[in-house]
Amino acid sequence: MKTKISTLKVGSRTIGGSSLFFVIEEGQANLGVLDKALQMIDAAAAVRADAIEFQLAKAGDFYVKDNPTYQVYLKREFTDAQLKKLIDYTKSKGLEFIAVPLSHRIITKLAGWGCSAFNINASDLTNPDIIDTVISTKLPFFLSLPLASEKEIDWAVNRIKRRKASNYLLLNGQHPMASSADSVDIQDTALGYLAELKRKRRTPAGYIDHTAFTWMPAAAVAAGADLVSKHLCLARAEKGPDWQVCLEPEEMKLAITWARKMHTSILVKSKILAPGENMDKTKMRRSIVAAKPLTAGAIIKREDILFKRPGDGICPSKFEEIIGKNVIRDIQPDEQIKLIDIK
Repeated sequence: MKTKISTLKVGSRTIGGSSLFFVIEEGQANLGVLDKALQMIDAAAAVRADAIEFQLAKAGDFYVKDNPTYQVYLKREFTDAQLKKLIDYTKSKGLEFIAVPLSHRIITKLAGWGCSAFNINASDLTNPDIIDTVISTKLPFFLSLPLASEKEIDWAVNRIKRRKASNYLLLNGQHPMASSADSVDIQDTALGYLAELKRKRRTPAGYIDHTAFTWMPAAAVAAGADLVSKHLCLARAEKGPDWQVCLEPEEMKLAITWARKMHTSILVKSKILAPGENMDKTKMRRSIVAAKPLTAGAIIKREDILFKRPGDGICPSKFEEIIGKNVIRDIQPDEQIKLIDIK
């Protein structure tokens, strides 16, 4: 007998339970500017996300120094005081702070400052320093699977299990943007793999949405995602990091609303009527009516009745209860036969 898929507690919220966990992927939109990072937190709170995710690095742990990108990340580094302020400010806005540590040296500090959870970036799925240090904090974490083969996923999951960690989930998704692709094509999103992840790994599963579409988070939820993350920018016209797959705040608010409504929908396991269906039912169903003139005292036969709209009379499925009854008043063709008309 297979073990039930677990849930994962992140801060005050539960992933894999009765509500969707939606993460705003900040994606270094701040470019190392603290005020811009704080604006992004405000925006994440305004669109009613559950968490905001920051990619954080020390350049010396990330790139070799003669790589041009080393200087880019050196300029984007936050000081310890700034990192702590980001976490505190995020919490003050009612959001969970998710750190994507691109440097193993900052992980323990982030945990001590109140980080809610870690997301091991897809680029570090095979990095034992990042994985081991995250596990050592005892905080919940996500394992991002873009770029990964099943063999690499097995390696990472087996390493996690050998270290007795069970407080994690898996995030599927795709990341073609570094190769100049604008976004992921719909047919390449592999949403069907979410169900397979849950079946095989017995953990909650989420989706990293690198499409450009507002409706994609809802589609991911319909496919079984317990968590969705998506890039937010204040304005695509700024053309910041990964701007091609970003939503602006009003678009993100709509995306989150649709995704939450979809999550509510998939939790329904019984047949229910939507608001308005009872009224439509009256208009669209049929009632038992007289097929010809019926005089008082007549005994109703099958050929004496028809089924026609509207449906505010006796339901056609009850026709056998009408057959053989006596009519107690004259009834005209197409007139509904009511229970008070027969005995």
